[in-house]
Amino acid sequence: MLSDVFLKLEKTSERLKKTEILSEFLESCDSDDIYAVVLLVSGRVFPQWSQKDIGVASMLMVKAIAKAYGRSEADVEKQWQRLGDLGLVAEDFSKTRKQATLFKKLLTVKLVHESLKNLVNLEGMKSQDKKLAIISSLLTSANDAQARYVVRAIIGDLRIGVADGVIRDSITRAYFSEIFWKDLLKLKINKKKRIEHMLDVYNNKRILVSLELKEYLSDVEKFEEKNTVTYLSENEITKIADFWKKTAKYDVILVNETDFGNNLKSKITGIVERANEAANDFAMIAKIAMEEGVKGLEKIDITVGRPIKVMLAQKAKGIKDAFDIVGKPAAFEYKYDGFRLQVHKNGNEINLFTRRLENVTKQFPDIVDVAKKGIIANSCIVEGEAVGYDKNTGRYLPFQQISRRIRRKYDIGELAKQVPVVLNLFDMLSLNGKTIVDEPFEKRRDNLKKIVKETPQKLILAKDIITDLVDVAEDFYKESLAKGNEGIMAKSLSAPYKPGSRVGHMLKIKPVLETLDLTIVGALWGEGKRAGWLSSYTLACRDPDTGEFLTIGKLGTGIKEKSEEGTSFADFTKELEKHIISKKGKEVDISPTIVVEVAYEEIQKSTNYSSGFALRFPRLVVLRDEKAVEETDDLNKVSYIFAQQRHNN
Repeated sequence: MLSDVFLKLEKTSERLKKTEILSEFLESCDSDDIYAVVLLVSGRVFPQWSQKDIGVASMLMVKAIAKAYGRSEADVEKQWQRLGDLGLVAEDFSKTRKQATLFKKLLTVKLVHESLKNLVNLEGMKSQDKKLAIISSLLTSANDAQARYVVRAIIGDLRIGVADGVIRDSITRAYFSEIFWKDLLKLKINKKKRIEHMLDVYNNKRILVSLELKEYLSDVEKFEEKNTVTYLSENEITKIADFWKKTAKYDVILVNETDFGNNLKSKITGIVERANEAANDFAMIAKIAMEEGVKGLEKIDITVGRPIKVMLAQKAKGIKDAFDIVGKPAAFEYKYDGFRLQVHKNGNEINLFTRRLENVTKQFPDIVDVAKKGIIANSCIVEGEAVGYDKNTGRYLPFQQISRRIRRKYDIGELAKQVPVVLNLFDMLSLNGKTIVDEPFEKRRDNLKKIVKETPQKLILAKDIITDLVDVAEDFYKESLAKGNEGIMAKSLSAPYKPGSRVGHMLKIKPVLETLDLTIVGALWGEGKRAGWLSSYTLACRDPDTGEFLTIGKLGTGIKEKSEEGTSFADFTKELEKHIISKKGKEVDISPTIVVEVAYEEIQKSTNYSSGFALRFPRLVVLRDEKAVEETDDLNKVSYIFAQQRHNN
């Protein structure tokens, strides 16, 4: 039962244990259920690239719980304030419900997923009532634990600590052979307890052991009694065609050499990662891995019209550091203060996607028009930075000036005239039906130049140079800053495009202490002139292993009193209220949804926040509407900046 799996995942914080729990469940799933299971485990109802949203806020959930269990909304809110989690409130009311509901439905994965999908299609005057009916029906059919996770799944806060990395590793382990090598076994298993541990972990498994490792396994006879064991030399193992269980016939492969084991494991995880880079849909990856194995995954390719996660840059200390990392010669480009835009062209159809995979085609009719005329290809996917500019001076505007265009739904044409944008293209991922992400950057850029017909102040190629000279790159850097840009990018000429990865062959060079992209997980209701507004926002970074959010400070400066001056307390309050998940006096907990770019004086060690760090004097730079919460900077980046800060001091 999926709710039992959720309970186990919630109770452990160890990534390897989570992977073990989830992989075993995936392996036991039916083919008909696997797609819905992986989506729900991901905390989603639709794939990450989908624009669909079920649109159920916490207050609507309060009404649904009240209706399902015959309680007043006041009772639900009181219990919510006590427990701090609407899922636990539903579970508590389920345990104490006065009478069993007649004609309860069996709550299957498929039923829950289909019901949640139906929520998105409800519109109009009575849509809220229809949503209430669907949710309350699910709750009345749910047992205690199921009620907890039905509620959490609907409001988008599952709280089981499963990030994409755990899902990827679970799929790999469920449908492909596990790979271990001697040095890894030494780390995991005390030598004296080695065979006892392996006997406990490996029962009734099909195990392939390299001959070079056989003597390392003590009491081999006992090991063989519990499992079906095959011995081959490492040379013979390399001749196995693939590692899909139904083909290779092995659940576990134990080898001697570290490099050999790493290469085998990298081959498997690489196939899964490459497929998901193209699909952005781990649910689909799991289903294909289960049904078709390696051959099915290798067929998955980038599709025009379906957005791809963008490749992300690391930060260089300066020009010399950049050359050391990306090599010489290198490409350097202006780093614009705009927002990343992915342009998909298929015939005369144009779709525009932000870095968070959000379709913003309707918001930018000016870019659609110029892309139709200026991109000379039957089909392609190109990437660039959309930057606002001043009509009178032609000078580029900071991101804050154009961010409102991303969210605008009405009077789009008028706003386009007020805040015009120019699209600076710098990369290409697909051309006329052929995926080119594996080709070197230099070749991708050359292909891009061949298909772009530039239009000044509308569609241009990002300004770039190729050089192996530090002085030339320094001059280009100063030129970019003088024109109001953030800095420059440095790129390896030979590197591929890696969707969704923060790579070392694409670097940003900026003159200021690097800002952090964080999310808001809590706030306080204000007093005095801030009464009625949420303020003192609790900031959090992301744990890269579990996907959980770790607090790192409180934000109170950089926010405006009036909306016309910039992002205001009223703006934040309007958006954050939709995502309140618990209340206690003036304090509220907020589901991590909004991404903010934050500047600060320094990062300090701190026991006051769960990240172990605190930001000194954090201030809002800008609300990053175009970024998904999954792009929040992680603890590794915070630790890196902290270490560099100490080194520089």
